[in-house]
Amino acid sequence: MISNDMMLDVTSATGLNDKTLVAATLHLPDDMSDGQLQLVFALHGGGYSRLYWHPTFADESYSFARWFTDHGKAVLTVDMLGMGESSRPEPEDCLSRNIIAAAHADALAQVVAKLEQPVGVTGIGHSMGGMMIIAQAANHSGLDRIAVLGWANEPMELGDTNVETLLSDLPASGYIPTAREPMRKLFYWPDVPLKLIEADEAHASTTPVTLGKDALKPGIVHEAAAQITLPVLIVQSVVDTSPSPQKEISYFKTASSVELQTLENAAHCQNFASTRATHWNDLNSWIDRTS
Repeated sequence: MISNDMMLDVTSATGLNDKTLVAATLHLPDDMSDGQLQLVFALHGGGYSRLYWHPTFADESYSFARWFTDHGKAVLTVDMLGMGESSRPEPEDCLSRNIIAAAHADALAQVVAKLEQPVGVTGIGHSMGGMMIIAQAANHSGLDRIAVLGWANEPMELGDTNVETLLSDLPASGYIPTAREPMRKLFYWPDVPLKLIEADEAHASTTPVTLGKDALKPGIVHEAAAQITLPVLIVQSVVDTSPSPQKEISYFKTASSVELQTLENAAHCQNFASTRATHWNDLNSWIDRTS
């Protein structure tokens, strides 16, 4: 795997006054084939960064990026605007879901333009990133299909936490940490090693309140989901955010196809599950079928 870190200037796409950068890493296969390159554009969830897709604090068997590049695909991971190493515009409430989606679409377009071959793009969003990949697909070109992992259009269940309480406790604006320990039962299947959980939590990012508020509002991207005409894959683990995974299909009313995959022996963070390779293989097969 050949990895290249970059900082992408998305100021013009956001319309913000200050210079705005999105941190990204492009992971390429060691052996690049001729013809169309399949690129996976991956958005992490709330409280995370692009490390979710290539956790340098864990052994390489946990690397989504390593697995997919070993199977001939490229992987572009970004820190969502306002998170990780990407810019944190001030005041935070100058951000919106639409501005952040525009920044991500521009970052993707810049990287695709640099690749010297045809590219097919699969947009993937985990958790809050699922909300954002839906928003991006509905309003911007550049994606050929999307996979929505661990995001619920149904009213979400967040383990032992109460969604209404979480929403009421959010400040008006700012970049805030997520209380991760109370989320462990939702995030990790019981067989995930405690040392890995603690390392994952130690690498947490703050999250823009803008996205936190949106993610906790039922129906926030229902309209956007209904506009998507691309192939859609929905992935929910046995322990996850949707109370009725089968009902998730109905929200993508105009999609050219919709599939649902359920991952056994896994919780919300599929990349840390002992069954992660099954998840990656099923996702890879779906990309190949719809390419």
